[in-house]
Amino acid sequence: MSAPDEVETRVRGLAESLGAPFLTSLANPPPSATFVERIPISFARNHCMLGLADDGPAMPVLVGRADSWALLDLLSRFFKRPVHPLFARHSLVHAAVNAAYEEREGQTQKLLESFDREEVFAALQQIESREDLLNTDNRAPVVQLVNLILFDAVKARASDVHIQPYEDELVVRFRIDGILFDTYRLPKTLQEEILSRVKIIGRMNIAEKRLPQDGRATVQMGDRLIDLRIASLPSSHGERMVLRLLDKSARLYTLNELGMDAAIMRTFGEAIHLEHGLILVTGPTGSGKSTTLYAALQEIDTTDQNVLTLEDPIEYQLEGISQTQINEKKGLTFARGLRNVLRQDPDIIMVGEIRDQETAVMAIQSALTGHLVFSTLHTNDAASAVTRLLDLGIEPYLVASSLVAVLAQRLVRRICPDCSESYAPGDDELQRLNLKRDALGDRSLCRGRGCDACRKSGYRERLGLFELLFVDSTIRDLIQSRANATQIRDAAVSKGMRLLYQDGIEKLLAGKTTIAEVSRVAARFQSN
Repeated sequence: MSAPDEVETRVRGLAESLGAPFLTSLANPPPSATFVERIPISFARNHCMLGLADDGPAMPVLVGRADSWALLDLLSRFFKRPVHPLFARHSLVHAAVNAAYEEREGQTQKLLESFDREEVFAALQQIESREDLLNTDNRAPVVQLVNLILFDAVKARASDVHIQPYEDELVVRFRIDGILFDTYRLPKTLQEEILSRVKIIGRMNIAEKRLPQDGRATVQMGDRLIDLRIASLPSSHGERMVLRLLDKSARLYTLNELGMDAAIMRTFGEAIHLEHGLILVTGPTGSGKSTTLYAALQEIDTTDQNVLTLEDPIEYQLEGISQTQINEKKGLTFARGLRNVLRQDPDIIMVGEIRDQETAVMAIQSALTGHLVFSTLHTNDAASAVTRLLDLGIEPYLVASSLVAVLAQRLVRRICPDCSESYAPGDDELQRLNLKRDALGDRSLCRGRGCDACRKSGYRERLGLFELLFVDSTIRDLIQSRANATQIRDAAVSKGMRLLYQDGIEKLLAGKTTIAEVSRVAARFQSN
């Protein structure tokens, strides 16, 4: 009998002997606020117990371990009220404990009023190899504050945390859905302690303040692991820091969740199932290229194909796929890694980014020798990817023979579904996108009023704008004749390619985003 089965059998047997209920499912049990506030998460986790909200004389307590039953009397004396057990599977109670303690929000600002600077610095060295952000008990104030800032950032779905010093204060900013928000304003007197704490988390040199540094760490929030990439940079008012957050437990998106329209979805879906060739995804940093590549790899059957990736960093773990982390400090570059990957008998290769001529040559040679290769480039649109490869010194006939498709993309914020409302746009708004009122017909546009769910921004989460260049015989001839990006784009448009700007207009008219977002992201492409 496996250990989890043995635990469940013992708990079930104890419940039967006591005549107490044994629960096989929990439908979002409301936790006792008093229990969560007064009982440390370490106790709740170790003993697999959670008090539930109840107005009756006795507090119901979920119990997931048979040997924890004896602690019910201790809890009864501690809370000065009777308790009665509700036995359940260990995994269910464990998940309920994590969910209950994750709900504690808004504690950060309250801490600012209760600092004792005398005890702050002495506790900065107290750090475990993996911090649990839910466990804020018995921590020094600055340690607790930094944990809660990171906790709030994860809860807010922030991709980055900026810690920026000014002359008389320290400002913490969250990047949420691509936009920076001022989140906390902290006393200048705490600046050095906070920066030192972050450096210790990232295993950086706390004495070095004149040179930029990079650090890494993994923190824990309940069952979720968050990778941190930390970068410091000296400035006139002290070091500023940026922490990139990567939730390793976040779910992967599928292709049909990215926002592609049916035509692009169909053509791109056909391309990723070809036997060989080069498929590029282009766009600036933060435009969702990696998310699209991960979604594409999930569509591929790995049971009969050998799929390998070279990434920097590895953002998500993909089942059935061998993933390799690039380490340029140790000499493992994309080009060198690709050369070694080819000795692993791959069918499909994903190269995180084409940065130089050597990587471009290796990727194209791999595509020409029977492999399907995915990669990314930093270009403004799909047609520019072709000229970028030529600028890297790749011969036109090699690009024409290997390139299958180029997908350019941007991200726009999606209107918050909780506060979305219809409205009639003004002429000045329509003019920002060169839209005629006749094009709207009897349709109204949508916008978000702003609510607690979207931090009063009117937006929640993002979706993609896409432009897919499929390399057919016409495009291939243009590549071989060294045509410029404009000529390639015009030829593709004549064959039905929809530009980023046009895709943005479609999503605007469908009520998914706003004029402001399409204007911010894609207005510059409307004259293309």
